[in-house]
Amino acid sequence: MSKGTFKSYLNSSVFVNEKKEEKPNQPTAFKLHVTVDGTEDDVKNPEAHVHEGEIIIGQAHNVLKFDAFSGHNRGISGSLYCTNFKISFVSANRPAHHMIELDRKNLLFKENDIPLTCVDTIFQKSSSKRKHLAPGASASRSIKMVEIKCKNFKVHTFSFKFTSKSQVKSVMNTILHYAYITNPQRLFAFSFELPASASSLSSSKPANHFVDELKMKIKGNDRKSLITIKKSAKKLEPAYRPTSQRISSVPAVPELPERVESTERAGKTPQFRRYEDWQEEMQRTGARNLRVTAVNQDFRISDSLPEFFVVPSVVSDGELTRAAPHFEGGRVPMWCWSHANGSILMRTVPLRADTVHLDHEIKMLESITLIHPSKAQPQVVELGRLCPSFRDIQSSYQKLHELCMPETLKEFCNSDDKWYSSLDGTKWLQNVSMCMAAAVTAAQFIYQDKQTVVLREPNGKDTSCIVASLVQIFLDPHCRTQLGFQSLIQREWVIAGHPFLERCGHITPNDGEEAPSFLLFLDCVNQMMLQFPSAFEFTDTYLMTIWDSMFAGIFGTFLFNTERQRVRTCLRDTDKPIRLATVWAWTLQYSREDQALFNNPMYIAKQILASRIPGVKFSSKPEVDHSKGCNAALYRNKVKTRQSVMDAKYGHKTREPSARMIPVHMRDKNLNVNGANSTGNGRSSEVDPNVIIPQTGPPFIKFWTQCYLRWIPSVHILDGGHPLVYKQQCQLVDEIQQLKERLEQLKCRKTNEVVRRPKRESRLYFTYENTRNQGLLTSAFPFSISDLSLIGGDRRSFLGTPLARFLRGQSLMQSEMAPITVSDVEASDEVEL
Repeated sequence: MSKGTFKSYLNSSVFVNEKKEEKPNQPTAFKLHVTVDGTEDDVKNPEAHVHEGEIIIGQAHNVLKFDAFSGHNRGISGSLYCTNFKISFVSANRPAHHMIELDRKNLLFKENDIPLTCVDTIFQKSSSKRKHLAPGASASRSIKMVEIKCKNFKVHTFSFKFTSKSQVKSVMNTILHYAYITNPQRLFAFSFELPASASSLSSSKPANHFVDELKMKIKGNDRKSLITIKKSAKKLEPAYRPTSQRISSVPAVPELPERVESTERAGKTPQFRRYEDWQEEMQRTGARNLRVTAVNQDFRISDSLPEFFVVPSVVSDGELTRAAPHFEGGRVPMWCWSHANGSILMRTVPLRADTVHLDHEIKMLESITLIHPSKAQPQVVELGRLCPSFRDIQSSYQKLHELCMPETLKEFCNSDDKWYSSLDGTKWLQNVSMCMAAAVTAAQFIYQDKQTVVLREPNGKDTSCIVASLVQIFLDPHCRTQLGFQSLIQREWVIAGHPFLERCGHITPNDGEEAPSFLLFLDCVNQMMLQFPSAFEFTDTYLMTIWDSMFAGIFGTFLFNTERQRVRTCLRDTDKPIRLATVWAWTLQYSREDQALFNNPMYIAKQILASRIPGVKFSSKPEVDHSKGCNAALYRNKVKTRQSVMDAKYGHKTREPSARMIPVHMRDKNLNVNGANSTGNGRSSEVDPNVIIPQTGPPFIKFWTQCYLRWIPSVHILDGGHPLVYKQQCQLVDEIQQLKERLEQLKCRKTNEVVRRPKRESRLYFTYENTRNQGLLTSAFPFSISDLSLIGGDRRSFLGTPLARFLRGQSLMQSEMAPITVSDVEASDEVEL
């Protein structure tokens, strides 16, 4: 036989050769051997890593995984597994050289794992044709190559050239069946079992009826036909129980509800499924004339509203019950947030089309007027006219998805000259701008005009979630912290009834309801982070991690359309309630060290400079005005011209003397053309360091390259991009922190004080003295694989090769780095269990 055409950069290349005698006392390397009759020799295949509750359903060996955009001539060999959780490709070897840059290590996934809920489309490929494999279709034995496109813009290509036909058909049937499920209770979240240390926190274990049955099927090596499994799998019909028969029951008196036990593991982030969570949020914001109601217990007035929510205190439960049938979906006006000036933010939906009289809507608006300090009429913001519709978001995302996932590298390079025009044609950036502009309008009504704002959306589940969240981020600094941001998502998205199950496409068919409204919100937040780099406690890596976690299919946070669906699913059996893991338990995915990538060094620097150092006084003198120096004539015309242009464009804006007395390091720097905390329209008369109002015009909206193009190696910047800036910021801030601590030590030594201090632990991923990542970073850090030649590498790049090591001044005889290992989750690190 002739030599194989597939070229591997591993030590064990794919080749055809006679079996050689292995030397004793040496581990057997994985080598692919093909005999004359097309069968494989007996070799030790690499094993897949599985979690508790995860079962291997289908597998195929001698599979080739191609590099992205490599022309199908570079990659690695290994085995392909399909479990009830993920598609996993496992290679028996590692490349001969690694880059010093280390990626973040996910404890649930490896670099070649694909969660089943993340699979978007699957194509059967040949030399010149691509055939879409529909959900539930039966795979043929003649498949030679498949391409899996994921919802996070990543592409995986596998070849079955050296795989037996029976294994190809088995594993592809398994993938097509389990990647497109029709019953949400067959998601891995309902089978996932935490480690024993974490599970001990809960008295009940998850219900694994489907997994137990699957174990019996697979125990007898019955993997040849998935049809048998599909027919014999027990259908779990939801059995709804009334309030009195389930653990989340509430008493008949709504004014004094009992504590409700959550079906998700509680932690620091409030779930807003208890009366106390809403009460604490009202106290935090200083809300007045409001109350927590339990009128929706057993979801009697609305399927999409939570059982507890906040309404004006002047509205009785009887009035809410009578008004609910006249609103779309029974979604009566509900409270979102309160400002210190007494204005509040509320959400509602229009009246039903068959409603003739407007009495109920008028009464709701009158009640909102009565609780305002000045009895001002509320400002109703029609989001249907200001924001993109659900269909607009859906269409725009589909175009963006196609633009950021080219079929070949040549196609991507040829579109370079018209790429931005194609991006403009998707209208994705326009949608971001529209949502931010609507939020700015609502925020200005609350902050400047001191009016209550009522956001009205046709269905109340998409753009109202986006705008309500953005308004709170603008006006409340607590929402710009990690804990506050998680609480915001839980309150305005999860509990408020955003249909994550349909919008994420977790089940099939979804009747065209899939749309990334949540991604649009995260993009808006990223725009604000670019304009206000020191105002947020977290980074864009944190935002992208949340989006990736949404498609993991393991967290109950993003698995349901409504609270009613969650209750019926998780509490169907009162003796064994299903407890799902929450996404806010970050130690389930990342170690404490890797979670430091979530921390923003600019935010930490602002905290350091804002805190007082004993014995060190910060000057409170106003900033130096250089225009009043020795030669003021040099500045006179320039300052006058700039001020006149600004006044003509944005209106005259006075600056109070008290604002100038704020120390420079205490201010929130704004990248707007108007300066710090400017609104851009001249209506703000004083500086409030707690408020950020971003610019929403087209010149200020940037494409989120770090998110949408992170899997395309040709776009990566070698030793550049935002990650390099982030690294330098971390090291600088860490040095400032060390200097501050040194000043405190010197002060204590001067006063003969004995202070015992714990061992210093930095909150930053890169520190001043550490030796981590001394090599070249890429703009795709930390999501792209370290060695670009391993997965998704550009063949024209020398990144990760001995030549790159030589150019970085390292020895070519340097010993190889140890392979990356994934550590176990420590129970002591659990935050959200």
